[in-house]
Amino acid sequence: MNVEALSTKINRKITVGMDLGSVRLNGFDVVLFGTPGLLRFKVMRDVVASGSDGIIFIFDASQPDKDEKAIIILNSLRKLLKSNIPIIFLANKQDIKGARAPELIKVQNNLSEDCKIFPTSAITGLNLKESLKYIVNKIFDNYSELLQVLRNYESNIKGLATKLDKNKGEMRDFLNSLEVKRFIEIDRLKKTYKVKSGLKALI
Repeated sequence: MNVEALSTKINRKITVGMDLGSVRLNGFDVVLFGTPGLLRFKVMRDVVASGSDGIIFIFDASQPDKDEKAIIILNSLRKLLKSNIPIIFLANKQDIKGARAPELIKVQNNLSEDCKIFPTSAITGLNLKESLKYIVNKIFDNYSELLQVLRNYESNIKGLATKLDKNKGEMRDFLNSLEVKRFIEIDRLKKTYKVKSGLKALI
């Protein structure tokens, strides 16, 4: 799904709804939700961010005047996210002459010294795959311990419920959410599940 409108000011299409796409990595799909970078779309961003496992935040490296609104959006998102949700940054439009280097954007916007920021270009594809792989690995780091537990209890959901101290309703919601994230495949007839094969390779 790609909801766009033609901007009369800049005569090009801009996202006014939400972009949805997926990329296949390690044998499973990474689902990407793109939201508009305009302040008035806060409600949509909040909904998407609240269910996210990681955030890719894009700075326009060619236009420093957009940084102020970008930081307002970033601070708003941080208030919603759990402390362990990874955020990486892209210094995009590196194909444009005079685009700022990632380290300059980091300094100008008081980003933490240890944050990860990639120089990227949506036109040339510079570092797009590399940045995606980086954040996916960060997300897997967050889930690695849980994935190992899930693997050990694939045919024993009751045992998993005991291990995680969850009741029947909580387990149903928990497993359904993992299936939506494509971490597991549930066999509802056999009342078992399987950790996705691509994830097993990463455990």
